[in-house]
Amino acid sequence: MYARIAVGNVRKSLRDFSVFFVTLAIGVCVFYAFGSITDQAAVVELNEDSRTLVQWLSGMLNGVSSFFVVILGALVVYANRFIIRRRRREFGIYLTLGMPASRVSLIVVLEGLLVGIGSLVCGLALGVALSQVMMYVTASLFEATVDGFVFVFSVGSCLRTLVCFAVVFLVSLLLNVRSVARWRLVDLIDADRVSERERTRSLPVCVVLFVVSLVLIGVAYAVLTEHGMASEGPWFGIATALVAVGTLLFFFSGSGFLLRLVQACKGLYLRGLNMFVLRQVSSRINTAWLSISFVCAMLFLAICATCTGFSVTMGLNRSVAEGTPYDASLTSFPSGIAAEGWAADGVQAAADGYDMVGALRREVPGWDDYVGRAVQVDTYGDRVMEPGYVPQLTMADFLDATDFEGGATTDVMLEYSRDAAIPFVPLSQYNALREMAGEDPVELAEGECLVWNDMAALDDFWRAVAAQGGPFEAWGHELAFAEDGVVGVHLQDTTTGSAITGALVVNDEVIPDYERPSMSVVNVDYAGPRDEVDPAFTDALREGLVDDLARTDGDAWPAYSYVTAQELLGEMGGTTLVISYLAIYIGFALLVGCSAVLAIQQLSQAADNVSRYRVLAELGAERSMVSRALLMQVGVYFLFPLVVAVAHAAVALASVNDIVLIMTGFDISQSLVVTVGVVVLLYGSYFLVTYVTSKTVILRPAART
Repeated sequence: MYARIAVGNVRKSLRDFSVFFVTLAIGVCVFYAFGSITDQAAVVELNEDSRTLVQWLSGMLNGVSSFFVVILGALVVYANRFIIRRRRREFGIYLTLGMPASRVSLIVVLEGLLVGIGSLVCGLALGVALSQVMMYVTASLFEATVDGFVFVFSVGSCLRTLVCFAVVFLVSLLLNVRSVARWRLVDLIDADRVSERERTRSLPVCVVLFVVSLVLIGVAYAVLTEHGMASEGPWFGIATALVAVGTLLFFFSGSGFLLRLVQACKGLYLRGLNMFVLRQVSSRINTAWLSISFVCAMLFLAICATCTGFSVTMGLNRSVAEGTPYDASLTSFPSGIAAEGWAADGVQAAADGYDMVGALRREVPGWDDYVGRAVQVDTYGDRVMEPGYVPQLTMADFLDATDFEGGATTDVMLEYSRDAAIPFVPLSQYNALREMAGEDPVELAEGECLVWNDMAALDDFWRAVAAQGGPFEAWGHELAFAEDGVVGVHLQDTTTGSAITGALVVNDEVIPDYERPSMSVVNVDYAGPRDEVDPAFTDALREGLVDDLARTDGDAWPAYSYVTAQELLGEMGGTTLVISYLAIYIGFALLVGCSAVLAIQQLSQAADNVSRYRVLAELGAERSMVSRALLMQVGVYFLFPLVVAVAHAAVALASVNDIVLIMTGFDISQSLVVTVGVVVLLYGSYFLVTYVTSKTVILRPAART
């Protein structure tokens, strides 16, 4: 009998359980899908390094999952409190009819089990489907393959999901039973007549505090915009503190200010049910301003985490694709091998005439079989590792002579590099590299030079330098910038897409014969397909350069280090996988948390305000008017923290964009579309569920009057 009552109650109150059901199903789906990452990777053809990275990612996700379960557990308890509170009068009737309190508790337990099992089944089904998609995403990020269609079901992830959510259910049910047992019969019967106590505040005080909050937030925006996130000093901390205090004051005073503002517009205030809606919203914000402030903070973090994660991922993917034009790059530091006097490698390098390609051909077995073309590029004039060496030019020479205003982060980075020496590159070597990269050669007249920069974020600065910079001297030669003063081609393979940020390309005769290179880079194009040649070539490097590559002091000739494009692409695939999944997971957890909190608060208010809406119906308000009023009330409550969070995120992401642009050359605004889509889909879903459920709670009693 009690089971039939529980089933009937769940069927009858299905919309009341909707927020609880949706939150739990989404939580189970995400928890299972991200927990099954190891089993997904098991069917993907990954190399050993990639599998190790996946194991590391799985460990990180398990840590985040613990945080996610705690948040979800709190939401489940919060949602159950609303459901129990909404049905207090019903439970009072059961007790009045003679049903023992233990049986009422049993009904509550059975109802919770029914909804919990249903949400678990739906969530697991969605999670299994999502995990199949994630498997192919994982494979694409690692540039691996999946043979045909493979269905993956993670038994381990399923068991962890069941155990974690069983604990959540158990805690929630125990709290529900405890609540039912502690209620007095008179409180249950009169539950519909008891509403939340309202607090009133002085409207003039609210207006003043609202203005103060806007000033604090505006100052915080200005500080962050001017100094960015990478500047020295307490600026970032000051901006964070100001915006935190300003946001708290904004929501604390917002209800009073909103009421005063709309009351001043009589036509708007007296139209339809706006007066009623405004006072409802004002009353709710007045009592729940602290929780709304935290919801706003969670929304801000969710937007920033998701957008930054997507941006960094997309930026790194693009930068590594653009930054690996050569099959392999090998590096040596001739200035380092002689910094403390001529070591054996230094003597050998001098004997080779710093011909790195020739030395590699001699040391690496089968070099000519693997290498179709090799180009060496040397940089001069910045032997900073040698004590007492005075560079020809430094960044300070250009910064002091150039009128340039960039972003806050760019300006900070340029100031950090004031003492950096400017490297020089011979024109012949630069043109050889351009030809290798498929670019046309450049020409220089006597006394001309070019700026070589492959970091897009600094292009404007170097254009300003080339346009404003007057003649300067290097090794006794007077130099001036050519008409097209800035050129760019990648110096070597790199994951960041940039390896040289302001070298001067000069005619070969400018660099004296006695000058020793500070760095030498050899870029290689294979004699055959990359995927076939790369393993054999790297084995040959390890065999021929075992002593040099094992050293960590930089005193190595002919190669101190090497990278291959295939290796970098594989590593970056793993890095982007980690960043993407963590950003999505954390963003999902925060977004679900704040959406569920707002939904439950609105449903709780709807349950408390049934009598007020009943009065509206008795006064002649049409059902459509009441529906629009409710839609406006729920909409304002959801939009209020979202608008503030979006404003905060826009300013913060502008500063983040400077950093991401420098790191990857990627504009963060391009990923905002994805982030906005995720937020609208999930946040909007909770809004619709809240509105529909609130409408059911309110309009049914009103319709009977």
